[in-house]
Amino acid sequence: MTTTAKPRVQPGVPAGGEFTAYAHQDPSITLAGFKAAEKAFSFRPGTRVFTGHEFGTVSEAGRDKNRNVTLNLDSGGQLFLKDDRLVPWDAHLDRVMPATSYDPDPETTEIDKDHADRALRMSLVRMRNALDSVSRTGSTYYHGIALGEAEVAASLMSADADPEMIRTARDEQLMLGLPVGPDHEELSPTAIKKRSAAPLTSLRARRLSRYFASRAIELQDHLGSIPQNDWEDSDWAKQGAVHSYSKAAVNFANGVRPGDNQYHEERFTRLLLEGENNEDTVIGETFDDTQW
Repeated sequence: MTTTAKPRVQPGVPAGGEFTAYAHQDPSITLAGFKAAEKAFSFRPGTRVFTGHEFGTVSEAGRDKNRNVTLNLDSGGQLFLKDDRLVPWDAHLDRVMPATSYDPDPETTEIDKDHADRALRMSLVRMRNALDSVSRTGSTYYHGIALGEAEVAASLMSADADPEMIRTARDEQLMLGLPVGPDHEELSPTAIKKRSAAPLTSLRARRLSRYFASRAIELQDHLGSIPQNDWEDSDWAKQGAVHSYSKAAVNFANGVRPGDNQYHEERFTRLLLEGENNEDTVIGETFDDTQW
């Protein structure tokens, strides 16, 4: 990361483009890509699905000869729907949010809940601290960190969210941290300690690792194409977000284990600055001691 002094802007003025809090519409998911390989999913009992409104799992009854599926909803109750109204969720995530190939512990499928809770709370603390820094300095760099940490926190609050859902929840979390309105105290130190992450599997962590690596690479590609002296406020916000995304990519790749990831974060950042833009390569070489 560069150590050049960051520009100052008026306090409370957010960065432009994607790094401005705004409301998203509900996700729109195309089913066409699934129908060609329908036999691969077949809506067997236990299949995780999304209806466009709610998550659930296919019941033991499975699918009947008329292509109707009995769905047990997460919220309780059942639905009886045609299969073309359902999205097989793991297949959807494999397409839009594939997992990194790096797996530090193939024998472990579930990540300790205390570790996931700790990762969530630390992101919320960093988000709030960054927003406080924005108020003090007016720097959009810190606004980028706040947005990045809000996105990391949002990713830990759901066991199912895809990229669009994560970014919608990111904006909701960021609004809680703003010093306006009655919800600001939702991110007080006491309130943060009560926050709990959704169940986190090692597969989900590897999905999130690759997702945040891709976010960091995308922004670094943009920043690397512009001389730093020509950076605008929105570019400094992107630099802050790259910092948060990079930390998250390393942390999730490491299974959110407690400990200091600084060494690997520095290796990850060095690969970005050298122009590496393949997520699996960046993550793999970050943790491959033979490459360093």
